[in-house]
Amino acid sequence: MYSYQVPPSYTVSVSIAATPSGLADYNTNSIAIFTNDPAGFSEAYQAYMTPDAVSTDFGSDSLTYAMANALFTPVPNFRTGGGYLYIFPFKGVNATAGTLTTADISANITNFQEVTNGVLNLTIDGTVTQVTGLDFSSVKTLADVVTVLQNQNLDVYIEATETAIKFTSKRFGTDATVTMAEASEPGDATDLYGATYFNGATATPTTGTNASGQTLAEAVAAAQQQVYFGGVLTTQYCDNATVQANAAAIQALDCDYFEVMTSQKNMAVLGADIKAAGLGKTRLLELSNGAKEAKIAIATYATIAKSVNWDGSNTANTMNLKTLTGCLPDNGLSDTYVLSAQTNGVDIYANTGGLSVVYSNDNNGYTDTIELELAFKKKCEVALFNTLRQTNTKIPQTESGVALLKNSLTQVCEQFVTNRAIAPGTWNTPTSFGDPESFKRNIEETGYYIYSIPISQQSQTDREARKAPLIQLAIKLSGAFHFAELIINVEN
Repeated sequence: MYSYQVPPSYTVSVSIAATPSGLADYNTNSIAIFTNDPAGFSEAYQAYMTPDAVSTDFGSDSLTYAMANALFTPVPNFRTGGGYLYIFPFKGVNATAGTLTTADISANITNFQEVTNGVLNLTIDGTVTQVTGLDFSSVKTLADVVTVLQNQNLDVYIEATETAIKFTSKRFGTDATVTMAEASEPGDATDLYGATYFNGATATPTTGTNASGQTLAEAVAAAQQQVYFGGVLTTQYCDNATVQANAAAIQALDCDYFEVMTSQKNMAVLGADIKAAGLGKTRLLELSNGAKEAKIAIATYATIAKSVNWDGSNTANTMNLKTLTGCLPDNGLSDTYVLSAQTNGVDIYANTGGLSVVYSNDNNGYTDTIELELAFKKKCEVALFNTLRQTNTKIPQTESGVALLKNSLTQVCEQFVTNRAIAPGTWNTPTSFGDPESFKRNIEETGYYIYSIPISQQSQTDREARKAPLIQLAIKLSGAFHFAELIINVEN
């Protein structure tokens, strides 16, 4: 016989409260290429996980594909860090370089062969460069003449056609110019300006042009409203003023701008200006092997810089002495330019003992420091947001409530200790906050210190606005060794 059963819910009420979903971490290792190559899609952007798909959309001969392929080539690369590639069509017009093209001088080869002490007076990008001691006695073609000039390590590209020689500035823009003039006080040397040699009076100069059209700053700001990325590259060739404008705009954004220069002398101009302006989020590499080669190199550089998996153990890196896979080292460096790179905060790619390696320099921080700061900031943002979001009730305006927020930051700090970006050490600057002894002890023992003003000291206005008390966080970076010194004492 059926017997009525009183359900347990008359006595006990049980409900399941799901934890609200939180924000995912920002992927600071994702890279965006802003391309002025024709795109094979009509959408605002495309995401890529292989370079083959980029070839389909842009063609295998495009600079876009070459740069994208460079992103996937080294191991580790930005994918190791969990990054994605986004490509945005971009309406920026390339800057051009200044040139100087001789008239037909193919009939002058015999005259060149008689020269064993020639002098050539060029003005490159506004700087007079007079080359002396030129020996053309063994030349047989205009290409041979070019080889003699290239051996002088001039800050200009030189190439030969069947009948003429063309000089091209390694810089872009209206400041990029190449002209030829009579030698000043040639003495016993042969002035090669004359009609029987380079025939400088009939050579045709062309001044470079500045970049135009859509600005990279506009494009990046609009793109970050659609998808987040931590690194910015562009196929656009830029003059100095355009690079500076890009750098100033991107400094205010949560991403890094990777750019390359092809003129060694420009390190003391553009590099110096970027460093003096405090634009550390712009990472500059100098490589004089050619404009396209330089763009490929900076993409390779960027992918190594973005290869850190910040959730791992002992994963933090430095760009110093890294090899840019597939790239040749700079063939025009000298002690003067290496020192210029150090002074002006520009990274270079050089040959040392048969190894091709990056020499990383300080531009308001080294590249690894800039990458760390970006990743740390974004993880702190997510940690605080998710603490507020994933609490089913509310976080009270009490010291225990503040402790919840601080605990979420402690977890971020501990992860950066694990990946060895943060390490215990001595705080060497006078800036501190909270209790001085606690500050010093925590930095020495853990590498970080978190402090908030007491709830009792919070203003009523902030309390009514439901603001948490100000939280201050100090971290001690682990740094990296880029140089070692050894003294050897010997006794007989």
